[in-house]
Amino acid sequence: MTHPAFPIALSTELIAAFAQDGFVKTEHVLSDAELRNYSAAVDREVAARTAADTRSVAEKTTYEQSFIQCMRLWETSPDVRPLSCHPGLAGIAAQLLGIDSVRLWQDQALYKEAGGRETTPHQDETFWPIGSAPLVSAWIPFDAVTVSNGSMAYVPGSHLAGGLTPVDITHRSEPYDILRDPSLANRDPVWVEVDPGAVVWHHGFTVHQAAANHSGTTRRVFTVVYIASDATRTKGWPCYPLDREGLAVGERLHGAGMPVLWPPPTNLPKTPTTIGEGTGPQMRSGF
Repeated sequence: MTHPAFPIALSTELIAAFAQDGFVKTEHVLSDAELRNYSAAVDREVAARTAADTRSVAEKTTYEQSFIQCMRLWETSPDVRPLSCHPGLAGIAAQLLGIDSVRLWQDQALYKEAGGRETTPHQDETFWPIGSAPLVSAWIPFDAVTVSNGSMAYVPGSHLAGGLTPVDITHRSEPYDILRDPSLANRDPVWVEVDPGAVVWHHGFTVHQAAANHSGTTRRVFTVVYIASDATRTKGWPCYPLDREGLAVGERLHGAGMPVLWPPPTNLPKTPTTIGEGTGPQMRSGF
């Protein structure tokens, strides 16, 4: 199969670093004009979805104190859609994973308010019934991010351990202390500070966390998660994007909610018929 050239071609050294460490930073991915347009679009969508919530950070649940979470913005905002489906980003995802084709698993705004608490160390992929499917997240800052306002930290090589005990980042139960897992051999997380325009990528099994926001302003970050196009559902427990498409265990991913983004589609994907909740981790089932 012949694919178009990658809009942003990665060096073999950077791809090797990702394979070794499970995370990497790519500089100069988005232009200043793109950042202005996309950040404004995400700001508008987050504001619309949270307009009725007037609680202070202290009044929110432990989970909500970590960030304002708005998922699948591409489905409700035509202005965010070009970012979520950006061919340069999707091409980078395919290169890092070493595969020919990736789908959109989800996008989300993660806005850590001033005074917001740290995000508990965890792996992403263990939350979802997709086994060990190739999966990578793009972490896209709209503001300069430092340890003082909520930067991310990653445990180098932790993705090579595979899926560890899931961490309850909602704090409905006591979260597993994944940093003390024997598979990580007491390796310390590495903090990564990043400026707008750059993107930090991490593997689905990379253990990561975010610092608290000690600044006086909201730390604005947008993420896009990409998954191998031929991935399958491995378990039957509830999972919003899979349940929405009616996917059975063993069935390959498909459907309007998980469009193929690399190779890039001719036209931007259309809005799915069913839309999830406006905020929080979309857990709705019963389709």
